[in-house]
Amino acid sequence: MASVYNFSINKKMLISSWDEGIAELTGSAASVAMGQKYYNVFPRLLHGDRDAVAFVIEKNRKLVLKKYIFHCLFYRVTADVIIKPLSAVKKNIGATIEVSHVSTCDGYRPEDIQRLIATGKIAATLAHGVRNPLNSLNGAVTHIAQKYSQEQVVSEFTKIMQEEISKLDNFISGFLNTSILDMHSSGVDINALLKKIEILISYQANERNIHSDFIYGTIPQAITNPFQIEQAILNVINNALEAMDAQGELTVTTSSDRTSGRDFVVVEVADNGPGMPKNRFSDSTTRRKRGKGFGLLITKGIMDYYDGRLNIQSVKGRGTVVKLYIPAHTTGET
Repeated sequence: MASVYNFSINKKMLISSWDEGIAELTGSAASVAMGQKYYNVFPRLLHGDRDAVAFVIEKNRKLVLKKYIFHCLFYRVTADVIIKPLSAVKKNIGATIEVSHVSTCDGYRPEDIQRLIATGKIAATLAHGVRNPLNSLNGAVTHIAQKYSQEQVVSEFTKIMQEEISKLDNFISGFLNTSILDMHSSGVDINALLKKIEILISYQANERNIHSDFIYGTIPQAITNPFQIEQAILNVINNALEAMDAQGELTVTTSSDRTSGRDFVVVEVADNGPGMPKNRFSDSTTRRKRGKGFGLLITKGIMDYYDGRLNIQSVKGRGTVVKLYIPAHTTGET
């Protein structure tokens, strides 16, 4: 008989019950899960382009998801999911989620997992090792900024470098003390962040004779961690720059989008490079000349964590368009 795992949430999408089976399946104990948004400890369930649990609560009717696919880093798992309205005295107070017939990992690649484990083992050592040269760089940049304070271009670059060094130092401190994803979220001006990135990549683009164009739309603030979302965007932009030869064209555009009652800031990165493999998340982990290729995986992980989306459209020989959908701040939201 197939194992059945159960949990329930209230109307605010907060977990109100969490049985031992689901705790074992997810690796999150009840003490951790209770009171959390369900998608912080369990993969978000989708019905079309909507949250399936929110759909059930709104429509007050059962939803059955047969052989629902849960995508992980290098594999996928399927399961049958039943979501039912949870009522008390004829009043809808939330939903129950039943998960059964969980499959084994499909597409598991041990060499990729081992590479991630090896990367994790050296991460703390790397973080410690970066601190000393980072302090030296900060001192050198401060000296240059003071000596050439009248040079506008130098002053602009040194200011950005000092800000980036400070953010990196804070990130390393956080990494050494807690989880990489356990970081503070706040309102982020994506346009302002991209204007710094535009300056940072300008030298690289010019050196390789690549034309870059940044188009800034009218957008609300995004709710995310500023350091992480900057890394997510930079990963995509750097991938595009590395994929193109001379005379390449890079276009970065910001806009807003509303889907299923939710507002998003959209960052679109388009290039006219050679395109990407169909199985880009798996293939991106294979070794390449310029590195191990984890950038896109890290970006996807960041977008998933902050309840955003990563959309990729690529045509062989014609280029790639990557869209990052970042949840936007809405009035009254905390």
